Order: sequence, then structure tokens, then C-alpha cells
Amino acid sequence: MSFIMYNWVSILIPFFIGIYRYKHLDKSLRLFLYFVIYGTANEIVSRIVIQYGLITYDGETNTQPLSHLYLMLEFLLLGFFYSHVLKDIINKRLMIILIISFEVYCIINTLFLQSVFLYPAVPLALSRIFLVGFSLLFFYKIMTEARILKLWKEPLIFLNLAVLIYYSGILFYSLLFNLILDYSREFAKITNYYYAGLNTLFYVLVAIGFWKSDR
Repeated sequence: MSFIMYNWVSILIPFFIGIYRYKHLDKSLRLFLYFVIYGTANEIVSRIVIQYGLITYDGETNTQPLSHLYLMLEFLLLGFFYSHVLKDIINKRLMIILIISFEVYCIINTLFLQSVFLYPAVPLALSRIFLVGFSLLFFYKIMTEARILKLWKEPLIFLNLAVLIYYSGILFYSLLFNLILDYSREFAKITNYYYAGLNTLFYVLVAIGFWKSDR
């Protein structure tokens, strides 16, 4: 089985496990599942666009318009997830203001500051800084409350660990992607394996989290 197939399997497993165990998921887990469902749909659409060249720019297939949309919906869905799990330490109204402000910034960036056909490096990096910060706050909350006796049995631990590892791991990748692309297309393709590896680990941890729900 090729590396790309392994990556696809890792994406589909949490999708099907989440759907199968939906009735066992609490509100926070369901919010995360909605993000996984959207992520899976985005991967499928991206593959179709690449396969059939549905979006082109300068004579080449270009999926960056999907990246701009994904960025906005990713932060929206994960933002609502963290507004729920961090409601005891962050004011929910403040979280909503932060989410709306980021979405407005993304819209302004897409319409006036950057071409929709270019990789949104700065907005992506900013969103990942916020998400890493949210994940660290969640672990801080877990440690200070000390209510969970066996961390490896708590689904949210695996979901939050997935967010922390993945988004901290691709932070500099996001910032440097345009420079990498200008330097060498071949080297950019190699770095995609690094991204795909982190993506696979992310979905494996999410699958474990969904499977441990109500167990």
C-alpha cells in the first residue's frame, strides 16, 4: 500500500468511527466530529480538483482557493470546540469575538490583501498559533483541576494532543511554504511528505479519541 493510501486510510478511519459512535459522543466530541467531517469532504474535493484540473492558475492546477475556505471553516469549527471545553477559564463571549475577528481578517485578506490563488501563509500561521495556545490552555486546565485519574481513558486528551502535535508541527511549514515553493518545486513536493505524516498522526489520535468515547 502506498504512502498516499495510508494517509487516506488514516483520514477515513476517524470519520467512520465518529459516525458509528455518534450517539456516544458528548457535545464537545460532536463539535470535533463536525470538523473531521468537513476535513474529509475537503480532502475529497481537493483530490477531484487535482484529478480533473477544475481550478487553474497560470496554466497549472491550483487548489489554494480551497485552502482559503478551509482555513476559515477550520478555525470556526475548532474555535467553537475550544469555546466549549475551555468555558471554565475563558469567557465564551471573548472566544466568540476572537473567532469573528479572525474570520473577518481572513475575508479582508482574501478580497484585498492576497490573491485567492496564493497560499495564505500568514493567516494560516496565525490560526495555528491560536489553536496551539488553546490546546496548551486545555492541558493547563486538566492539570490544575486534577479531576481525571486515568488520562489515557479520556477522549478529549487524545483530541487535544492531536491538535497540539499537528498544529505546532506545521506552524513553520505554513510560514515558509511560499518561500519553499519559490526555491524549488521538487523540494516542496518532498516537504509534502512531512505534512502528510503529521496529518496521518493527527487523524490516528482523533480516531482513538472517538473510539474511547463512553468506554
